[in-house]
Amino acid sequence: MKRSTINLMLLMNKKQNDMEDVTKYIFERIKSTDFPLECRGMYYFAKGRHDHQLRKVSNKPYYIHPRGVAYIVMMMGGTVEQINAAFGHDLLEDTDTSFTEIKVVSGSYHCAEICSELRNNRFTIDDIGKETYMSQKLVGLSDDALMVKLADILYNMLDCPTDKGLTRMKINVDYLIENRKNIPEKCIKIIELIKKHT
Repeated sequence: MKRSTINLMLLMNKKQNDMEDVTKYIFERIKSTDFPLECRGMYYFAKGRHDHQLRKVSNKPYYIHPRGVAYIVMMMGGTVEQINAAFGHDLLEDTDTSFTEIKVVSGSYHCAEICSELRNNRFTIDDIGKETYMSQKLVGLSDDALMVKLADILYNMLDCPTDKGLTRMKINVDYLIENRKNIPEKCIKIIELIKKHT
């Protein structure tokens, strides 16, 4: 077993005893060394690409968002590819980053596919509205992309959401629960945390 995998398992065992701890740590200083070695390239790559951006509502540096989402994914037992996809989940949509760059930096075609799957279609959102779009999208995501998206929703719910945004995210998750069969166990754990914060 790889050393970084063993370190990840020890970290998860230490903190997963109380799932609520996940939400306590995401806004604290999280370092690259908190993540498996295989994820550090995406950590720094995403940090550099989001360096000039700020979060819309909280006005915090944007990079803390993908870092926090990656931390949630890691703490919920996500794979290296899922953690890397969490770092890169907004790169294709919000920066000039290409699919190929994500594939090369992460060392994984599948990671780049997850990031591509998570990219929003702004034209469809304009046609049917964000609430409907996100509800339908959640139901159709692959298991890997769903885990990252749910971690994204949890982070967004904890990071100064507007009332409208909070309501929309709750509706999206409720729609997912009602309309998707076979939700992976790790995703159910994130849904339970989301429900505690709505």
